[in-house]
Parts: sequence; structure tokens; C-alpha cells
Amino acid sequence: MRTLVGILLLAALSAGCRFGLDYSGDTTGLSRRDIPVEGSEDTQLSYLINESPEKPRVIFIHGSPGDSRSYADYLRELHDVAEVIAVDRLGYGESAGAGTVLPFEEHAASIAPLLQEQGGMFPIVVGHSLGGPIAARLAADYPDRIGVLIIVAGGLDADLEEPRWYNEIARWRIVQPFLVEFLKVSNREMWACHEQVDLLDGVLDRIECPIVFIHGTADTLVPFETMEYSIERFRSNPHAYVLVLIGEGHSITKLRSEEVSETIREVLRGVRDFVEEDDF
Repeated sequence: MRTLVGILLLAALSAGCRFGLDYSGDTTGLSRRDIPVEGSEDTQLSYLINESPEKPRVIFIHGSPGDSRSYADYLRELHDVAEVIAVDRLGYGESAGAGTVLPFEEHAASIAPLLQEQGGMFPIVVGHSLGGPIAARLAADYPDRIGVLIIVAGGLDADLEEPRWYNEIARWRIVQPFLVEFLKVSNREMWACHEQVDLLDGVLDRIECPIVFIHGTADTLVPFETMEYSIERFRSNPHAYVLVLIGEGHSITKLRSEEVSETIREVLRGVRDFVEEDDF
């Protein structure tokens, strides 16, 4: 039994590292809101917000697993320049629909009502890990409602989005009863990920906004090689930028928060310059 428990713990910890599970931050003083999901009477999307309606919005989308609490520090850090939101994707945190694995398109549709113009621009959308391709789907499906897309350690190359050995272990019937629900959801997402990222490729040409990719060269979970695909795929976008973090791994939003925050600040300044001077 101890051996089995050890295997389970290893699988769970590996899954947490693989998909960007960060430590939850202090949510004191932040507000939580819920919005209904169109087409489902019992489903709501929950999110944390540090309100400032006169400022542009920044929206964070977490990976798999994860939830909004991982971005609590960003909600405070960026409040002087933005109204900052962090969502609980459907199936995680306080969002309804636990246990459900949805296509990227449906995740995007649930977040779309938050794409509101404020402070003279539409939101900056930041997606980490699996939140990256979901953010890309959001930008593809609602191209006129996103100011800038920032993908942090997220993979758009379907050939590099394959389940790992621990995903196979997590599917074993003997293991399933020992896994908490969010890990079950995460594992099912990983088995669907290749197909969803492959489908995403067919709509990436719809993205019209500036794009920033942030990736670490030592990321073994979403390999740095995915950047070759992303650069080639968005070669025709005149406002596609890459920030390479030498020697950094996957947990960039946690371990390199200063660089991520400064990138968002630079983007906000750049968008304002673009609006005022037509020069981003």
C-alpha cells in the first residue's frame, strides 16, 4: 500500500509541475465575481478582480491544473495601471462545471463576456501553460475584442503536446479513487490537448492583435522548441514579439513575475502610444 501511495503522490506532483500548478496567493481585499455561461443554466464562470473601471483590463488565464488564486499578487502589483482579472477556468476553483473537460472554443466563449473596452483599449489577455492556447483561441474567436495577447510558457505546436507517462498512470482504475477532482480534470485535459491544439492551428490566422511570447529555454514541460513553430506561424504578424528567458523552466508566472509584470506594463505603454501616435 505504501508503494502504491508513493506512486500516486509522484503522479500527482508530476502532474502539478507539468501543467503549471502554482502556490495560491493571498486573496484578501480582492473581489470575486461570477458570470453565467451562455447555453448552460447551472454553469457560471468565477473570477477574481481588483476593480478599477477607468483603466484597461488585464485578464489572466491559468493552466492545467490551477485557479485564479495563483495570480493574486499580479492583481495587486498591476492595479496602478490596470483593472486586473484572473479567471477560474470551467472545471477549476469556484467555477461551476467541475469534472467537465471542454473544447478550447467553449473555454473561450465562457471568458468572452469579460472582453470589455476600458481605458481606451480592449483587454490584454495573458495565458500561462495550457492557458496559452486557450487565450489564443479566445483571440481567434473574438479578434476585435482583444488588445494584446501574451502567451507565457504555452505551446501552440500540437506535435509537442503529448501526454506523459504519469498521465497514463493517472488513468489506471486503481489510481483514480486516490486523485482529487481537479487532477482528474487536468489529466483528461492532457489527453484531449493534442487534438485541441491541432484544431487551434486552423483558426490562428484570425488573430489580428499584437502577440508576445514569453518562454524559458529550460522548459521541459512545454519544450522551448515550440517557439520555432510559433515564430513561423505568426511570421506575417507585424507585431509579434518574443521574450526568451535563458535557463528558466515552466513556472515563469511564479518565478519570474517581475519580468511578466514589466512586460505587461511595457505593452500597456506601447498600446497607448499606438492609439495616440499609430506607432506600436
